Amino acid sequence: MSEFWAALESIFFKDANLLKRFHTWVGDRGPDIIIAIITFLIGRAIIRFIRQMIEKVMIHGNYDRTAMTFISQIAYYTMYGVLVLICINQIGIPTTSFVAAFGAFGIAIGLALQNNMSNFASGVLLLLFKPFKAGDWISTDNNVEGTVKSIQFMHTVIATKENKLVYVPNSLLTSQVVTNTTTVNERVMSFSFDINYANDHHKAIELLKTIFKSHDEIINADTLEIGIREFAENSVRIVAYPKVRTEKYWPVFYEIMSQVKDTFDANGIDIPYPQRVIHVYEAPEETKNNIDLVDNPESDADVTKDEQATI
Repeated sequence: MSEFWAALESIFFKDANLLKRFHTWVGDRGPDIIIAIITFLIGRAIIRFIRQMIEKVMIHGNYDRTAMTFISQIAYYTMYGVLVLICINQIGIPTTSFVAAFGAFGIAIGLALQNNMSNFASGVLLLLFKPFKAGDWISTDNNVEGTVKSIQFMHTVIATKENKLVYVPNSLLTSQVVTNTTTVNERVMSFSFDINYANDHHKAIELLKTIFKSHDEIINADTLEIGIREFAENSVRIVAYPKVRTEKYWPVFYEIMSQVKDTFDANGIDIPYPQRVIHVYEAPEETKNNIDLVDNPESDADVTKDEQATI
């Protein structure tokens, strides 16, 4: 440290011309330096006020806490950088070179971290437009399904049913279909039941209606949409669309599936396995003889020789 001060002293105090130029510059720029200091102090107060206003607006808009911190910090440091450049320019130091240097540096960083910048920009969009927030249950096109734990700068953290944390790049979540099932108060369950062709489908539908009406959590039991959807290869396919409250979706789903299995078993309604029916036909005698002649050419030659001997 002593060496540093010695070098500083040798520069400013042993060179009279340099010291004289410094005094001249301070004398000429004194008013500008004072204005720059005042500008910095006032600007810092304004920046803090703006940051507080941004946070209040976001709290009023019910933004996620992570989004508020992230956006307020970005706005704060951006305004601070602009303020510093204004003050430097005020005291007579050219800022063009600074701006050019920062611009070149930013371009180099952007090219080197192109994918990361894409994730960063996507994270900003997710935090601003809020297609989902922490605590929502979402599913994505790449078969990731679970509860959103947090939206970070580069990734969104999703906790699956197996309690695994999946880090999904933010750019994927802004470029594919994301299903958010938490934002609605009611959900429609899509059931598909296969029964044997030999069973009475009218009876099966009535049994299903009875199950849905007996469940207290089914909202649309009286107007339930239910019927035959298609005649599949091995079964008659019946579909039903009961409606429940969102928070009751999975408990009701599991209960209904169990009740349907028990009810079908008790009433002789079969849930068929995949199967293939093979029909075997008995061929006529003439067809059999013709097949034997085609398959045994030696016998044809023997018959021809015998016929020639008889003639």
